[in-house]
Amino acid sequence: MKSNEQSCLKSEVRERKFIAGTTCRRLGLVLILLPPKIWEEVLAKVSPTKEEVDKQKATIHQISAALRLHAEGTWQYSFIEAQGSTGAKQTQLRGSADIDLFVGLRPEEYSQVIALPSKKKQKALGHLLDGIVDQWFIPVASSLGATGIQKTYSEHPYLSLTMNGLDVDILCCFDLSRKSLQEEGPITAVDRTVHHSKYVAKNLDDRKRGDVRILKSFVRASHAYGDTCAVGRMGFTGYSLELLVLHSNSLGEAFETLMDLDQRPLDPNDRTLDELRDVPTYRDDHVFIIDPTDTNRNVASSFDRRSYDWIKLRGKMLLKMLEEENSHSALELLVEQPIPDYPIPNWLVPHSIALEYVSDGTQHYTVLRDKLHRLARKISTHMEKETTGEERFGRVLSEVYFEGSSFAMGFIVERPDVSSEFVRKGPPIELREAAESFLNANPGAFEKDGYLWTMKEREWTEASGLLGRISTENPVKGLSQAEGTGVVSARVLNVLYRYVLEIEKDFPVSN
Repeated sequence: MKSNEQSCLKSEVRERKFIAGTTCRRLGLVLILLPPKIWEEVLAKVSPTKEEVDKQKATIHQISAALRLHAEGTWQYSFIEAQGSTGAKQTQLRGSADIDLFVGLRPEEYSQVIALPSKKKQKALGHLLDGIVDQWFIPVASSLGATGIQKTYSEHPYLSLTMNGLDVDILCCFDLSRKSLQEEGPITAVDRTVHHSKYVAKNLDDRKRGDVRILKSFVRASHAYGDTCAVGRMGFTGYSLELLVLHSNSLGEAFETLMDLDQRPLDPNDRTLDELRDVPTYRDDHVFIIDPTDTNRNVASSFDRRSYDWIKLRGKMLLKMLEEENSHSALELLVEQPIPDYPIPNWLVPHSIALEYVSDGTQHYTVLRDKLHRLARKISTHMEKETTGEERFGRVLSEVYFEGSSFAMGFIVERPDVSSEFVRKGPPIELREAAESFLNANPGAFEKDGYLWTMKEREWTEASGLLGRISTENPVKGLSQAEGTGVVSARVLNVLYRYVLEIEKDFPVSN
């Protein structure tokens, strides 16, 4: 047998094993997880209506036809297809389905660009795709009367718009074979997506599609789904949850695989957790769902540890509700409800701070989200420690939340007010040169336990003041700070109180 044939056969065997599932562990419940009545009730609540699906398909057809018409004689492409949950997979949830319309470019048409060295190639690709968006996608969107037309950037430029009340992204990828992806890697970050869609669509039946929707709904109800998650920067994606279901023989098995991910990775090659962590590119990853269409990639590499910890805790709560046959409470954990926006408890109010911002529409929400997460980490670091390293306001928890054009950062601070002075530790007395230098700089220094110490005056004694200063000195392009606080601020504080504190049990603030 030729080596290519052997490789393809091994790949097919891995896929069959991956889809069938390699284990049959239990968590004290039958593997169906949900009684048929609850399964059907949840599915009826979370599945899109026929009207929703028809509207999505009509919008996809309308934009695709206009793109094809505008491309005649000018632009070369392999395909124009919807990917993601509203494409061939049809795993979308009710009321929360966006459209990702992919335009597949033929790599042979752009061989000179693709052959460039890495840095030059990325710059050339950016210029190429920028031109496609400007000269092809934007004119089409304008001709259709779309609103919210915005060129935005991830790794490369793409177009976001609203059409028929639906959010649509039009983006380019390269039409690469699976073999090329596996051996040479992608040209753009989204080149794998088409293969993901084909893989899932090929292996889903109606029962598994229902299981996918319920598992997605559970994660969404935990507010830990995708790039709009409220708990952590990035939550579980639809594709990752589809893989959990495809790997399993039932929803129950998919659920317990999810619950065990931090101990047992999901890998078509059956590598252990230690083996995967020995791979340099995986070393910082918390959980592992290895892509069966490209086994060099961990689908879960960007997932936030906080998101997973919260999903796991919610999973334990769901199991308890099901064991107690408390179907009403189980349904509440399976179907998304808005994050509460009422006041947090009085005992927590002194420890809580929220800053609210309004987007001017010039930056994509993912860009603003990432910038706010970075700013929140910077603020937390400065609030926790003095510039000399001594403790300042104690531990700080932060989170970011957004809805539409409104964004908020929330903080819970261990000690919101501190004394005007702190004790600074100096060098050990035995280091004479360092000790002498410290004494010269701090005439009032004293000796204790073999070290020099001195009293220093604090620059900041209120956490809110320092937070305000840092946020003012670090403006976020595309955001302006709101004068007061509203719903998103209330919700980000509820995220910290109701969700984050639940998984940060050792945080030293309690009622």
